[in-house]
Amino acid sequence: MKVFLTSHLLNYKKEKNKYIPTRINNDNGIVNQLKDNLEGNRGIVFFASSKNNYEKTDSYANILFESLKLSGISFNNYYIIDGRFKGSVKSIIDKCDMVYIAGGDTLEEIKFFNEIGLRDLLKDYDGVIMGQSAGSINLAYDVYNSPECEEDLEKKSKWQGLCKTRISIEPHFVYSDENFSDGEKLQRKEVLKESYKRVSYGLLDGSHIFDNGQKQTLYGEGYQIENGKITKVCDKKETIEI
Repeated sequence: MKVFLTSHLLNYKKEKNKYIPTRINNDNGIVNQLKDNLEGNRGIVFFASSKNNYEKTDSYANILFESLKLSGISFNNYYIIDGRFKGSVKSIIDKCDMVYIAGGDTLEEIKFFNEIGLRDLLKDYDGVIMGQSAGSINLAYDVYNSPECEEDLEKKSKWQGLCKTRISIEPHFVYSDENFSDGEKLQRKEVLKESYKRVSYGLLDGSHIFDNGQKQTLYGEGYQIENGKITKVCDKKETIEI
């Protein structure tokens, strides 16, 4: 198993209201680790978080594909799986050395994945799997999706994920709550409440966790959230087993 949990790859910039792909931020070694763990370059498949938001999906998928190329990682074939795809998802996965699980609406995403049976399709997959933000959250066995506003409190927040890691993360993590909005304050309150039931890790954009099935390593700045406390466990450009 080779699972990368990321918050944000910091792989594009915004110019004149357009997103321009850049090399993936490698301050914490993620590009080198990908190259070391990829066993081939047959293909990569991008699993969308939204079944029907085709324009957004194509935009983010193409940014990812171009960023990988700019970072020295190219594939022979590039695939996107969303509501347009009518073929065999398993046949695509079997052709790929890397599976990417996109960010977006975490609950909407898992509904789509359950519809296509992605959990079972990935059960024996031994290539590289990378999640970003919501995708990283949904890679867990036991998912907790923290609310971002009052309306989210009425939505389902816990479910079985894709069962590829036992690590729970809070992406786009900001330690200081000094300038938090009301929604961010609510989210922090609920995350701390949940921390009495599970340990999770606050991942900053640019940091990541690599789970090889035997050990889990945090690269870059990150925080452990447990028993109502937030503890910094790793700093920028550092690593720690968790």
